[in-house]
Amino acid sequence: MKHNFFLLIFITITSCSSRSGLLQHKDSLAVYSLGLEQFVLESNCSTIVCTEGFANEGEIWMTDIPLELIERGEINEGQIIHLQVLWTPVAGKTPLASTSTNLAIKHIIVSEGNVGIYGGGGYCWMSGNPDDGMRLDIEDATIAIQEKSAYFNDLLTPATMSGYVNSTPNATIARQIATAAELLQ
Repeated sequence: MKHNFFLLIFITITSCSSRSGLLQHKDSLAVYSLGLEQFVLESNCSTIVCTEGFANEGEIWMTDIPLELIERGEINEGQIIHLQVLWTPVAGKTPLASTSTNLAIKHIIVSEGNVGIYGGGGYCWMSGNPDDGMRLDIEDATIAIQEKSAYFNDLLTPATMSGYVNSTPNATIARQIATAAELLQ
């Protein structure tokens, strides 16, 4: 009986502590190259936040770049992903076809100071909202290189993005990441 009680307390404390941290999130988002080499780029983002968008259903900003480096503008390696939900699917009214699109994607990759900007779109299932936190489930969204610096080596195009993302609402950090993305473009 005592053992079960202590196990219950441990599980409760562990689950509460992992949910209370601002930067502890869960995602399994990856980009899968459809080229000859078929590279896979995992997102592994430590910061995943959502915010209300302008004229859309919400946005998720995510990065694996430490926030201290973003604040200082010292971005030499890493990625920033912007997921913009354009409209919310409605059961029985939303056509589910391979051409359905309700998600706009911008994926910025920085490698040794060189920048590649990927863009695309696809379909996502959304749960939650920007005020309480959002989860997106994405399957085979299409992305490709849009812009790149002279020495950026594109290893992904053409590619698809699949997986899921859980986010926490934080407009301040979303603006910081968005500003860093603007400066990289």
